[in-house]
Amino acid sequence: MAIKDRILQAALRQFNQFGTDQTTVRSIAEEVGISHGNLCYHYKNTDELIEALYLQLVDQITPHAEGAFQQGLSLEEVWEQSWSTFTLMYQYRFLLLDFARIIRRIDSMRQNFRQLMVLRRHQFQHGIQQLVDNGWMQPEPSTGQYDHLITHLLIIGNHWVTESVIQFEVEEEERIRYYHRAMVSLLFPYLTKRGRQSYGRLSAEET
Repeated sequence: MAIKDRILQAALRQFNQFGTDQTTVRSIAEEVGISHGNLCYHYKNTDELIEALYLQLVDQITPHAEGAFQQGLSLEEVWEQSWSTFTLMYQYRFLLLDFARIIRRIDSMRQNFRQLMVLRRHQFQHGIQQLVDNGWMQPEPSTGQYDHLITHLLIIGNHWVTESVIQFEVEEEERIRYYHRAMVSLLFPYLTKRGRQSYGRLSAEET
């Protein structure tokens, strides 16, 4: 494994376990087995490590988000893509736990995230329209309703890890399952009969 990959792997583990305030460049260097100076050659400080891990997560989530642009999108594919996304987010959970403080401090991350949310909203809009066109969701019941739905989906998607840490002491998979179900359930009132049948089957399989 390349040295930069080893550094990021150790940083991810420590950030998840100790948080961004307690983890230091020295503690990461010690875990990797390199000098402080050697690590700083690749990443000058913990903010650079945080941003590198943030961009790594975005890269890993992007293929799942882009699935909303495929023709013939089904409810089952939305279910699977969102599950994969939630699983990835939990692997980088420190980012969600400390996100407000991080983006107030790291301007480049704040700008990137704002642009990313514009893109994600567009992807959600396209995905919902695909589900409507393919008979899984009803047409928008009133103007702007699906825009509000997307806002709710984004709020849960961006903040569920913090909520889960406050509310639950359960295993990782159970925690992910609970909040994944909470998010996809937002679609239920807007599903067609066909969509509700598929939702029921997927829910039963997940249980």
